[in-house]
Amino acid sequence: MEEPRRQRPIPATPSVIPPVEDEDEGEEAKRALRLDRLAIDGRVRSPAWPYKNSPARRECFHPELNRSLLSPRPPENTTPTIQQACNAPGMPLEPPFPPLYRQSGVDTALDAPDDGKTQAGPSSAGRLRIKLDPIGTLPTIARVKEPYTAHETRHGSHSVYLVEDEGIDRFVAGDLSVKRLNDIHGLLWMAGRPLNARKMQRYKMIGFEFLPTEQADLHLIHFSNKIYLKTLPDYILDYDFWEKYLCKDEALHKLACGFLLSWVWLICSPIDLQLAQDAHLVSPQITWPWWKQFVKDFNRHVDFNALDKVNKRYHFGELRLGRINTIFRLRFFRSHFIRGYLYSYNRYQVFFERNFGWLIGAFVYISVVLSAMQVGTAIHPLSESIAFHRASYGVVVLSIVAVAACLAFVVVLFSWIYLYNMVAAIWHSRSERQKRKKLAARLAQKSELADGAP
Repeated sequence: MEEPRRQRPIPATPSVIPPVEDEDEGEEAKRALRLDRLAIDGRVRSPAWPYKNSPARRECFHPELNRSLLSPRPPENTTPTIQQACNAPGMPLEPPFPPLYRQSGVDTALDAPDDGKTQAGPSSAGRLRIKLDPIGTLPTIARVKEPYTAHETRHGSHSVYLVEDEGIDRFVAGDLSVKRLNDIHGLLWMAGRPLNARKMQRYKMIGFEFLPTEQADLHLIHFSNKIYLKTLPDYILDYDFWEKYLCKDEALHKLACGFLLSWVWLICSPIDLQLAQDAHLVSPQITWPWWKQFVKDFNRHVDFNALDKVNKRYHFGELRLGRINTIFRLRFFRSHFIRGYLYSYNRYQVFFERNFGWLIGAFVYISVVLSAMQVGTAIHPLSESIAFHRASYGVVVLSIVAVAACLAFVVVLFSWIYLYNMVAAIWHSRSERQKRKKLAARLAQKSELADGAP
């Protein structure tokens, strides 16, 4: 009679994890087990799933090892930083620096006696020791280009309004606007590199001349040895002004942050600050310790490398005016072919000197070539060469045609520009007269109604 087969005793679960003979196989098994766990959760498809019955995998299913691999990880520190909190969707816009930069409390902070209870550090000593006037330094009037009707958007009139009476919001939106550059943002790589601007002392060292401007779309645009720089207004350094006017709209907030970042690029040392103040670009009340602390606080809210809180124009530093003019003339051919992006010619002489000065060099070169060929025809080896005579004939004819074509082009272009400016001046003069008559009649009607009111 056949004896019953004895069952193999199941070994007791060891209290410690058995050692893995092959270290590489053990690491591979751990990785495969993690992938399996993710596959069970539906997040990834495990590539090691067909090899479930391998010896290394069976060893990984040990209870103690399983518990150590699949136990939940300790919670990480999820406290958001200032920049993460500001970038969170749905968060209200805030100024990119702390409330200690309120100009409303500067007088109190400056006049308060030092009783030893003031907090030490830059928050009390460096931030509140300058006096700026955000509202008082605003301009008296501002100009805005408005069309006459809905169909006349190409030509408009420059309306004038009082800044403090008719709305600071309107002024700030126009003062920081870079819409023209944003319209050609995809082509700005032709006019400059996506790098930050250089320091003030660097521009001075290479011979640049600073030209103050009030247009944000001309800021950091250079031509020849001149560069336009928009002055740093006092209102952009005031916390209360940001809360009241600049934090209403996300696009305006990014414009202000980008413009402020551009001045962080420009002023990196006390020499830069002194150069900016000498050129009347920055308020003389700003001191180097104050500016240094301000940049630190600004960097806590706006990352200088990510540039996610600034307008896309400020992803580029300095731009070349000549190339921007070319882009505008080609991109908006019908409306900006004559004037381009910035029309800086006040006389026809300057226009032709800058654009057609190269023709003089071309004419000189052609004259030298023709003189050399004339001499060559008198020399014995070349005087008998039929090929040289034919080449000379072709060059002579080509030179005559080229010179005549260039002169004809200059005459046609001059006539076109002259007629265009003449027609535009006549049309604009008539339109302005009609508009002023309508405004005068409207004001007279309002005055009569006011006088006749009981």
